[in-house]
Amino acid sequence: MSRAAQTLHVRSINHHQAPTEIREMAHIDPAQAIQLMACLEAREDCVSVLPVSTCNRTEIYLETVPGADVDVILHDGLTAIGHNPSVFTSDFVVRLDGLEAIRHLFRLSAGLESMMLGEPQIVGQLKDAYRLARKHHEPGPGLLRAFQGAFRAGKRVRTETRITNGAVSVAFAAVELARKFFSRFCEHKALLVGAGETGALAARHFLQHDIGELVVINRSPEKAVELAATLNTEKNASADRPKRGCGQVSSRPWEELAEALGDADVILSTTGALEPVILPDMVKAAVAKRKGNPLFLLDIAVPRDVHPDVKDIGGAFSFGLDDLDDIIAGNLAARESQIPHADRIIQEELDDFQSWLDDIDLRPTVADFKAYLEDLKDKQVGYVRKKQNDEVAAAVDSSLQQFIKKVLGQSMATLKQAETPEERRQNLEALRRMFSAEESDQPPPPPQ
Repeated sequence: MSRAAQTLHVRSINHHQAPTEIREMAHIDPAQAIQLMACLEAREDCVSVLPVSTCNRTEIYLETVPGADVDVILHDGLTAIGHNPSVFTSDFVVRLDGLEAIRHLFRLSAGLESMMLGEPQIVGQLKDAYRLARKHHEPGPGLLRAFQGAFRAGKRVRTETRITNGAVSVAFAAVELARKFFSRFCEHKALLVGAGETGALAARHFLQHDIGELVVINRSPEKAVELAATLNTEKNASADRPKRGCGQVSSRPWEELAEALGDADVILSTTGALEPVILPDMVKAAVAKRKGNPLFLLDIAVPRDVHPDVKDIGGAFSFGLDDLDDIIAGNLAARESQIPHADRIIQEELDDFQSWLDDIDLRPTVADFKAYLEDLKDKQVGYVRKKQNDEVAAAVDSSLQQFIKKVLGQSMATLKQAETPEERRQNLEALRRMFSAEESDQPPPPPQ
């Protein structure tokens, strides 16, 4: 591992090792994250810090000076901002350093560390944390490059593999199943029974797939009205709006449930009721009202919302959690088959990051050398422009640009060929002495 890699670290509390109560204790909100960044970056042994906190994980990425004690840095910083530091010294903490810390970040961005394999939500959460850090305390060069590499790795995994294909949540699987019933989803109407968290998630999936109309019914009518209003606001604000005429959301009172069944093509029920709320007589009346058009019922509630006898009613097709579990299991197996391909992509990006780290000590000197050569070039072109026309000056400028490119390429190649760190350091010092000694000299006048 390169010396530069040894300065990168992560301390993670996540759903793989830590129960909910520990993750809640570890959570760092944006205000605390800003305080922690300011506190730690004031230390001489810490270059920068970038906290990431979601419902399933809190991770603190650090770039330190070589040999720094990361646990002491974190303990002091968390104590200073009034956060309990003991959770980050417990057995629930995952401690990763060097390239393994960066590999973890890349896998996280690709959805390989998520509770639901391949889910894309974590990317937005990582970008939020990254933007917060850049706004208040610019990350060090290692963390900056690591997060940029993570975003690239995640994008490649999502576009070059099929790891995001297929529903692996109950709500999404229900909507995916509903879409199989209709060739033109936009021409049909869905009824959502229940306005809780699962119902809201399912409603968003319906809208994302251009359901023609969505009606929300809930035992507490104000929740149905609130969810319908929220969904309409989100739909209108979205850059990826549904097709024209699709996605209208409204609500109806609970007392109209039986009537609403007959007005819908597909019903998704997800209440918290202790016994069925959709009964055989209600479904028989709804089927009769539909005059031969089938009625599809998706029951994802526990206990069941749809009475078991509904399955025997002609014209009504009822599906439950067992049916969705089969879909989810198949989709999850398909996603898992993509992991080797995703890991190859991540290794390619990690190799690229390693290459960048290996050359990080060269960059300041090479950048100064390039600036020195370009300054000489500009002066030389200036002399030519005084004697010749613009076309000649442009030709000289282009020629010298190619010359600089070759000189820099050869210089980098020579520096990289050093057999020991000491030889590399001596070569860097020699290069800097060569061009620093001449920085005040004027270039010779061009040949007459």
